[in-house]
Amino acid sequence: MTLQQPWFLLPALLFLLIYWLWRSQRVTDDWQRVIHPEVLQHFVGPMKQNRQRNIALLVAALGCVALSGPSVQDENNNALRHNETWFVVADVSRSMTLNDITPNRIAAMRDAATDIASEVSANAIALIIYAGDAFLVTPPSFDTASFTSHVALLDYGLVPVDGSNLTRALSLVLSITESSGLINSRIVILSDSGGMNARAEAAVSRLYKTGHRTDVVLFGSNHSSSAPFDIKAAEKIASTGGGQTIMADKLGNTDIESLALGKLDFSRQLLTQTGLVTVRLTNLSHWLLLLGVPLVLLMFYRERH
Repeated sequence: MTLQQPWFLLPALLFLLIYWLWRSQRVTDDWQRVIHPEVLQHFVGPMKQNRQRNIALLVAALGCVALSGPSVQDENNNALRHNETWFVVADVSRSMTLNDITPNRIAAMRDAATDIASEVSANAIALIIYAGDAFLVTPPSFDTASFTSHVALLDYGLVPVDGSNLTRALSLVLSITESSGLINSRIVILSDSGGMNARAEAAVSRLYKTGHRTDVVLFGSNHSSSAPFDIKAAEKIASTGGGQTIMADKLGNTDIESLALGKLDFSRQLLTQTGLVTVRLTNLSHWLLLLGVPLVLLMFYRERH
């Protein structure tokens, strides 16, 4: 038995304690309703007091137990699910064509994406590109050959809208993680800091709160005046996402290994160390609420009699 919200047991215990200790005096005779008890005692003699426990307290306790979410594992509907996927978010905007990195930023970015794919091991990997808009190029898959073949084709102009809409790219990541039930993914942004603003930071924060880490691989240099290059913005994005920022050197080399992509985050693993989750729970709350129906009917019966 698993309780999804165990804190609701505290008010349930409180209601049970009050139910056990407190009894209300119940008037069962019509004369008692209209005549003062001391006057009525002169006519009928000593009267027996009828005290009853308040069933409403018992119903409230049962409701709190139902809210605690008692669940059992459904052995007949277990499913294996891969809980970790790598998302490579690649910037293909105009500024990535600058040659302050040899031969240019976008070529170095392609090499970095290929290096990431070489570390993927048994994890699924996906490719998202963005400029003024964002598109999912390859969905999460174990086919690294397909991923690297698409990476080799990355260039400016693939996205017909100019700009750097990183928020749109991150919203695609968020949509995939939620629809697929992923719990421990890695997002690597390959960019020159384009689109790293407050909205992108909010998206990264939401991803991190649901168990997904974001790292940034930065291409460019402060010596380039033709395009913005904001190291602080990149570091803030990575820090919000629980990751780190690394920079490519002038030759386009990046220390991808420092991201420790192949290491599992054991603090976020649920059941196993293999990246597979086999839990599917059946909630029993509705059955507990059905048990409260006879108690409610008894309350109505007491009110009428």
